[in-house]
Amino acid sequence: MLGKLTWDAIPFDQPIPMIASGVVALAILAILGWVVIRGHLPYLWREWIASVDHKRIGVMYTLLAMVMLLRGFSDAIMMRMQQSVAFDSQGFLPPEHYDQIFSAHGTIMIFFVAMPFMIGLMNFVVPLQLGVRDVAFPTLNSVGFWLTATGALLVNISLVIGEFARNGWLPYPPLSELAYSPGVGVDYYLWSLEISGVGTLVAGINLVTRVLKVRTRGMSYLRMPMLPQSGLMADSHQTTIASPEKSRSGPCSKSWSLPVESAG
Repeated sequence: MLGKLTWDAIPFDQPIPMIASGVVALAILAILGWVVIRGHLPYLWREWIASVDHKRIGVMYTLLAMVMLLRGFSDAIMMRMQQSVAFDSQGFLPPEHYDQIFSAHGTIMIFFVAMPFMIGLMNFVVPLQLGVRDVAFPTLNSVGFWLTATGALLVNISLVIGEFARNGWLPYPPLSELAYSPGVGVDYYLWSLEISGVGTLVAGINLVTRVLKVRTRGMSYLRMPMLPQSGLMADSHQTTIASPEKSRSGPCSKSWSLPVESAG
């Protein structure tokens, strides 16, 4: 049923990932237990998890970025500690574990810290500045966030089950080919970025549509604040063109438009 997944995928012989994963698991269980015992689960599900409100989704994007920032910061601390103590010795990290931390740190800081924080800020502020009630596609906005969170979850799961990529945060061939990376690390990298890439793609579509077509009556392009204008240029470029998981995507061949929303 589990395919090639066996107990060998869990690094029982490496204390650092096992202790870290144990602490994270205990923290998650403690938070979930507190939420259930205090009776906050219905409110959390109704007002946050299943919400399509752009402000709440923006807050969740920001929280996701802050949580992944802690993970990326811990990776940076371990790398610097390894470099400081491995001058005349082997250090405390095996070479393959250091390579995984190096790759995970770059991937997390770019795709799961900087981009979610930027998208969360745009989600929260831009509709308010444009004078509209919500984004162009509220449900798609929620789907995009949870796809991004799923990609971040895969990166964290690789800490315990299997391994992460060991060829940098942009795994260029031939290092990412099967001959040099026979494990599941590159698969973790590809799946996490493909899934989260769909989320950032729909966020970029939402932003472009929101700025171009969903504005209050009387707000022309020259009357828009600077944040929607800069977000239209920077965020849409980053989420629809510049990300490596979308480099193979071609232009959309079908054009469409939405009516401009009135102020009332």
